Amino acid sequence: MNKYFSTKTSIAVFAAPALLLFTVFCVYPLLPQLWMSLHNHNGFQSLGFVGLDNYLSVMKTSSFWVSHKNTYLIVAISVLIGLPLSMVFALFIDVQTPRLRRFFKSAAMFPAILSVIVVSQIWVAFYEPNWGLFNAILRSIGLDGLTRSWLTNEKTVMISIGLTFLWQYIGLNAILLYTGIKTIPKNYYEAALIDGANAFQVSTRITIPLLQDVMKYVLILSSLGSMAFYAHVRVMTAGGPGDLSRTVIYQMYYTAFDTSQFGKGTAIAVIFILQCLVISFLIQRFVAREKVEF
Repeated sequence: MNKYFSTKTSIAVFAAPALLLFTVFCVYPLLPQLWMSLHNHNGFQSLGFVGLDNYLSVMKTSSFWVSHKNTYLIVAISVLIGLPLSMVFALFIDVQTPRLRRFFKSAAMFPAILSVIVVSQIWVAFYEPNWGLFNAILRSIGLDGLTRSWLTNEKTVMISIGLTFLWQYIGLNAILLYTGIKTIPKNYYEAALIDGANAFQVSTRITIPLLQDVMKYVLILSSLGSMAFYAHVRVMTAGGPGDLSRTVIYQMYYTAFDTSQFGKGTAIAVIFILQCLVISFLIQRFVAREKVEF
């Protein structure tokens, strides 16, 4: 039986349905967009074949590179700050009593289930320069010089939006990691406690190493989710001031729908898809390459 299922033919037969669905729903819809990106298109009809001119044109604009810088800043915030905090939160939830554990799990999921519009409007109020929460706190402790117009200052706007995104989804990642923690057999922890390991040693030498597969999934989810960052920017700043808070997805939307240059907009979309594929490949290739088995 094992010999039969290990043949290339049997593998191809079982993989064919999934491959067919992937081709129909993921690959095929990209082909018209790829074709559109090679034309001067107004959204209704092609005005002529331009080849790679759309790609060269969008890459010559400063907004294209500003949007990429902003997008990768959000990815960095999500991965380098968000994931470690999510892990700490997941470990914190795991050591609580059942009653407190239920409370913290509900609290962690609450921001993620809220509408992006609601979350963004709440944080816009927090950042309001005259009566917003953050400036009010700074004034109350005598740090008036640190008050800012957070969403109109070019030095703080992207970090401010990034913190909003981080707050909304850090709990969701923590719950995913906590779920992974609960799948680790308890005998590993019992053996560690018998050997005299403390909580830090248990976390760094047992829990985190055995969470490699879950951490890879959360890393991909966080990275690609951050790459597709759009709604918070749309609600909080509309890409402003100027174009300083645009992300790649926002720049694609602006180019296609606000300026009716659908050829250039789809060119940005194709570049974005290629970047996502590269990031996904790199994570799959270099993160947790060996499967953990209990």
